[in-house]
Amino acid sequence: MNAKELKPFYNVGPGDFILDFLDSLGWTQADLAEVTGFSAKSINLLINNKQGITPDTAVTLEKVFGSPADFWIEVDAKYQIRKREEQNSEKNELTAKKAMLRKYMPVAEMKKKGWFLYDIDTLEGIEKECLRVFNQKSIPEEEYNKDYKFCARQTRFDYDYTLWYSKTWFEYAKLHAATFELPAYNKEKLKKIAENLFSYTLKTNGVTELINDLASCGVGFFVLSHLQKTYLDGAAFICNKNPFVVYTCRYDRIDNFWFVAAHEIAHILSHYDFLNEPILDNLDEKAETEREVQADSFAGNYLNQDKVIEAGKQYGKYLNSSRLSLISEQSQVSIPVALGMLQHFGLLDWRQFAKYKEHVRDIIPEELIKG
Repeated sequence: MNAKELKPFYNVGPGDFILDFLDSLGWTQADLAEVTGFSAKSINLLINNKQGITPDTAVTLEKVFGSPADFWIEVDAKYQIRKREEQNSEKNELTAKKAMLRKYMPVAEMKKKGWFLYDIDTLEGIEKECLRVFNQKSIPEEEYNKDYKFCARQTRFDYDYTLWYSKTWFEYAKLHAATFELPAYNKEKLKKIAENLFSYTLKTNGVTELINDLASCGVGFFVLSHLQKTYLDGAAFICNKNPFVVYTCRYDRIDNFWFVAAHEIAHILSHYDFLNEPILDNLDEKAETEREVQADSFAGNYLNQDKVIEAGKQYGKYLNSSRLSLISEQSQVSIPVALGMLQHFGLLDWRQFAKYKEHVRDIIPEELIKG
């Protein structure tokens, strides 16, 4: 007998118990047929576990052998379940792994965005994808259920999904970050970039210049779209000793890009020693932690926020295009950035100045958009 023919256990069915009772009573199958009124064929099928136990059969066996009817129903049910598990072990394993994948990942969305390298509708594909992302053949559930403080400002429902999907987002972000080749991180160069960040907003190619300058001082940048229920705007973390800024483009606006970039740069400069655990940011709500308040403050300074707000308050509700231009000149930031700040602090409504709304995704180099 070869290894494939070995069985890990014998699947005991109701027929095995019937045989034991017959042996103890010294009866034959013919005796049981006569007592029960069942046909000889039916008795043989029952003994060989080829005929299921119906409620009527269970009651009859109770009367013959004294074992409760529900005993016979339960024995048969367990036998049938084990039998089907043996027959469909690979299918059942695939079902279990597909279910686990969909528990922790928004699979349909990730498929649509092309995040999966392997076919996750097959057992082999799921295992290969998990090996690629987690270095093991299945999702590390214990890791997924740690109480990470990923979303700095989470006021939404669906807490578990926010946690799980954020973890998934970060694992894929790490995969992309690992492909970058960057020089050693230079904090002093990054400080100079931060101190002059407002000036980049005025340049025609300011976005690409910033990305290139970040790379020159060892800071990686790329776009990885947010996943449903994560509400992520950006992230800062360390990969191979290099800090990374990741932008989700959840709001495809140039002012949003500049504030998220400023915020994540602030995290790198102020909280580098904490970035082995990533900072994943939802910037919709008011900052609640000391680190987030600090990053907001520094980001505001990098973009001359106080100057914008002060100038905006001078005009009150009487803002128009020419006065916006003046605010831009006085604060030395672009009109869209000034507008974003004034909108954020409730000093105007973006809809009044829709013509200044600029998209950012189309001006980010395509090779830096990872999904």
